[in-house]
Amino acid sequence: MTIMRLTSSLILCATLAACGGGNDSGAPAPAAPVSPAPSASPAQPAPTPTPTLTLSSPTLRTIAGGSAIPLSATLSSGGAVRWRLAEGAPGTLDADSGATVRYVPPAGALTAPATVTVTASGDGASATLTLAVTPEPGAAGLYKVSWRPPETENEPTLLRPVDLAADLAGNAYVLLQNDASPSRRGPPQLVKIAPDGTLATLIGANTWFGQPDTAGNAQRLYWTSGFTVDRAGNLYFATSVFGSGIAAGQQSSNGPLILKITPAGAVSVLAGYQGAQVGAMVDGPAGKAQFLYPRIAGIDIDGNLYLLDGDAFPLDAPVTPRKVTPDGVVTTLAALPAGLKADMKGNTYRYDSAAKKLMRIAPDGSASVETSAPYCSSFVPEPPRACIDDLGVYAITPAGGTSFLMLEVTGLHAVRRLVLPH
Repeated sequence: MTIMRLTSSLILCATLAACGGGNDSGAPAPAAPVSPAPSASPAQPAPTPTPTLTLSSPTLRTIAGGSAIPLSATLSSGGAVRWRLAEGAPGTLDADSGATVRYVPPAGALTAPATVTVTASGDGASATLTLAVTPEPGAAGLYKVSWRPPETENEPTLLRPVDLAADLAGNAYVLLQNDASPSRRGPPQLVKIAPDGTLATLIGANTWFGQPDTAGNAQRLYWTSGFTVDRAGNLYFATSVFGSGIAAGQQSSNGPLILKITPAGAVSVLAGYQGAQVGAMVDGPAGKAQFLYPRIAGIDIDGNLYLLDGDAFPLDAPVTPRKVTPDGVVTTLAALPAGLKADMKGNTYRYDSAAKKLMRIAPDGSASVETSAPYCSSFVPEPPRACIDDLGVYAITPAGGTSFLMLEVTGLHAVRRLVLPH
């Protein structure tokens, strides 16, 4: 019994001790110590933004022996800007630092056009500009250019020029429509005209860049809404559906595309969705972008393609400027670049069919008549083909300076080239 009482007492004491009830004084048990609140971390300074560098120039073109091109840099940090010309590039820079420098083209004649890369850097930021220096375009005047051998020039033909383009080297490209009958078209043909007048048929009757057209590539250009060529000689065609594209919301089994054709004749889709779709203008990477009725407006020195897209009808339907990068990424723009087809002074040109004059548009938007062009109204009697009376299909391709090459269809057989004094 004594042992049991002792055991019970021990158990009771242990229980009271575990519950805090073993304080003989009857005072409450002391509270557990409280850790001090952690002090707030000091505020971290905002990260310094990475500087940005933006380059600009009123033009990206000049000719050998021509005027210098001013280049400007804006560095967001306000630091010093350093300039560098690509190794081996023709010409010089008049300074290697500063917010503005000038690129001075080579004094001697060039036998072929050259592209020049200029790099600016400062405070960890860098940017580049690509300039084009072209050879002397030749004496001012209006010249007839044949797109087929002279011995066949006056023979009847089912072909008629419908579009034109020219590259920096002065090669002209004439796209010919094959009117097989009043109600049926044949595949188009494409002729390349070298500056010396040498002709090469790139796309012909069952031929494709010197080889038989066994793949039927020409059929892919059956409905084309414009083409252009880059500085490397790659051709770009905008193809439409049944000649007029597709309207927004319209079903199509295959949408309009932008095709790229290399100088060797290899064909690839640069941008556009190849499959059933609902008509829409969709930006994005090459295979996901969509078009309605894209018309090629031009290409810049860096190979970016510019389009005007929208519904084909009515003819005055609004159009949307769009850009296609060399990788095929499509974006929508607020406007086309102002200097897309500008000469080295930033002037662009258009033909006023009502006044029958070539208009020069200055960088500030003011328009004036290009007085150096030979207009037929200035001649009595009118020399045939020696003056500009009207322009049908034409393309204006700046060749540097205040000169440019203009290719213009006259009738069914001829193309003319206009060179302005510079």
